[in-house]
Amino acid sequence: MNLKKILLPPVFEKYNLMKYYHILFNKKKTIHLFKYERNFYWRVAFINKAVAKFKNCNYLELGVANNRVFNSIPLKMNKKFGVDPSEGGNFRMTSDEFFEKHQNLKFDVIFIDGLHHYDQCQKDCINSMKLLNPGGIIFLHDLLPRCEIEQVIPQSYSTWSGDVWKVAVELTHSTNVDFKICNIDHGLGILKLKNDFEYKKLDLKNSTFDEYLSFKKDFNIINSEDALDFIELN
Repeated sequence: MNLKKILLPPVFEKYNLMKYYHILFNKKKTIHLFKYERNFYWRVAFINKAVAKFKNCNYLELGVANNRVFNSIPLKMNKKFGVDPSEGGNFRMTSDEFFEKHQNLKFDVIFIDGLHHYDQCQKDCINSMKLLNPGGIIFLHDLLPRCEIEQVIPQSYSTWSGDVWKVAVELTHSTNVDFKICNIDHGLGILKLKNDFEYKKLDLKNSTFDEYLSFKKDFNIINSEDALDFIELN
């Protein structure tokens, strides 16, 4: 058992202390500019909805950490693959290493929630698209940061999405993909592929939060019930 976690009150944890610092000294960057849909759903509900579609579903999760999502997936262990270099899951390696070693695997449902950096999420998305079975679904977490500080790299705030929103911009401009974002739980992307799909790489490395707010106007953002219907569609 981690003694530090027992003795250290949550208020004194690193990112919580930084949160209060930013609220005091960078208040403008912490103000939420929009709200998520208020309901009784979070990401695992939609992932399990997708898993239930497939007979003998093969499931891949990138970025497992505390197993909150991975342990909720009702599949036998030989049907679910959890990849994390630090903790959680059943494959202790980076996602790059996993894709390099397991190029022959195919999956019906993939959940991308690893390192919240644009370049890594882009690689994870492209590699996942290569291993997705026809009719499969890819989920991507943290696509809708509500304020500037939530998307700053490196992490300096307790609630952190990183800049993976840039992958949402690229998917919005990609060819032969059906991509929507459910306005819950930090923004849950839902991606389906059509024939001859092509991921569109853009030059977004230095794009700012203000640019994100402009790009966001073009996102296909949907509510929870529409997301459930979209997952169900073949």
